[in-house]
Amino acid sequence: MIETAGIVLERIVGVDTGGSAMADCALAAANKCLEGCDVSSIGAVIAATFSNPERFPALSVRIASRLGLPVSTVAFDLQLACSAYPYAVYLAGKIAADTGKKVLVVDGDIQTPLVDVGDHATGAIFSDAFTATLVSVSGGFVSRFAFMSNESEALSCAAQGPIKMDGFEVFSFVAVEVSSFLGAFGVGFDIFAPHQANPYMVRQLARSLDLEGKLAKIADSRLNPGSCSVPLALEANWKSGATALIAGFGAGYSASAGTVRLG
Repeated sequence: MIETAGIVLERIVGVDTGGSAMADCALAAANKCLEGCDVSSIGAVIAATFSNPERFPALSVRIASRLGLPVSTVAFDLQLACSAYPYAVYLAGKIAADTGKKVLVVDGDIQTPLVDVGDHATGAIFSDAFTATLVSVSGGFVSRFAFMSNESEALSCAAQGPIKMDGFEVFSFVAVEVSSFLGAFGVGFDIFAPHQANPYMVRQLARSLDLEGKLAKIADSRLNPGSCSVPLALEANWKSGATALIAGFGAGYSASAGTVRLG
């Protein structure tokens, strides 16, 4: 069960794009998410990010330390770009079930330094954003997850950038492979919260799945904030007790999806 979500959105973080900026943004989202929550109930921190310029310390370790969590807290980073959020929630649920503790998932990236401003395919479509989600076990609800990976250079990023994308190939991947992948989940949920790569692609995907009436969207004016567009969409369409199909897809190629209950 996803208990709560905290969001800090900045389209461009600023000049300082080092580890300090990453940790500051991630911590701000975490603090927003954890308002009124006893941090001693947290047993793990997962940071879903691909843009951390530091090899280590891990972003998750920095967050756990700054929250004052004990050194025994499970903390690790997960790097899967567009598909990262459902992966992180899946792992968080497994840890929560195993430990009886809640798990904090921080998802976010500083993407703007990694784009080539001269590349019309990527230069003006990515933004910076961070979110945080609290995950716990929900009695009486069983989540279902699925994953897909298929190596492709159509959407790639070297360690220092730039992000490279063949927009037509990516759109075809989503329209054919991702649509079929998500179609296996049927319609037995209240909300459909996919990665918001762009408004047109999201609408087309929902239409192909006959899920337009359940589609959760972020504001069309926002640029692509990466994998945390999924929790952004959940927050914008939050209904306590509702079930949601969350889905990430893109980079690599990869795709991930799962059903969750909103707390």
